[in-house]
Amino acid sequence: MMPNITAGLVTEITRALSMAILDIAALGFLDLGAQLPSPEWGAMLGDALELIYVAPWTVMLPGAAIMISVLLVNLLGDGVRRAIIAGVE
Repeated sequence: MMPNITAGLVTEITRALSMAILDIAALGFLDLGAQLPSPEWGAMLGDALELIYVAPWTVMLPGAAIMISVLLVNLLGDGVRRAIIAGVE
């Protein structure tokens, strides 16, 4: 592979993976994702909306899981991109 495109390729793959996580969560929230008994963070958010005033942690925990997973994927991709640019093997 050409060395000049690897950093850009890692960036695009990382972005696509993060968007896939968000898209799957959004489809699950709208009840268009995988059906029961498959657990999805988006479906958990959608089911917990009616409990938001009684038990707010039922919305915060799946939302935090989505946020942390997307953040970790982005940080990992950025670290790999920086290592490629620096020439670390």
